[in-house]
Amino acid sequence: MTTYVTVEDVDGVLGTEWTTPDKKAAAVLQANAYMTSLNLQGIDLNAIPQDVIAAGAYLAKSAADGTLYKQQTESGSLTSKTVDADGVKVSKTYASGQATSTSLLPADVQLALSLLGQWRINPLAFRVYR
Repeated sequence: MTTYVTVEDVDGVLGTEWTTPDKKAAAVLQANAYMTSLNLQGIDLNAIPQDVIAAGAYLAKSAADGTLYKQQTESGSLTSKTVDADGVKVSKTYASGQATSTSLLPADVQLALSLLGQWRINPLAFRVYR
């Protein structure tokens, strides 16, 4: 696992009150694991850019809040609803929610992913050399 951010880095970005001291080390570990799993490219580990440190700080805050790896259980948004009082007919229709949609992610995680955008690679893209 690559170490992109430390507790001191997160304290420097968010202040020392971003979580309780007993949660800090585990939250930073989760943030580093999350960023490592993104397979970031082109980052000099001897001089980590401030955007990467900020992203790690917000991921650590999200981890400390318990929302970094939280599974979303929403089934989608309500698109139609039918009510019939005499025949006791009730009908609801939901739009399907995509599990990979970034809109289901917490705000701090969305911000971090935006900050890391230039170092992320598309797993479905490939280079063609001629």
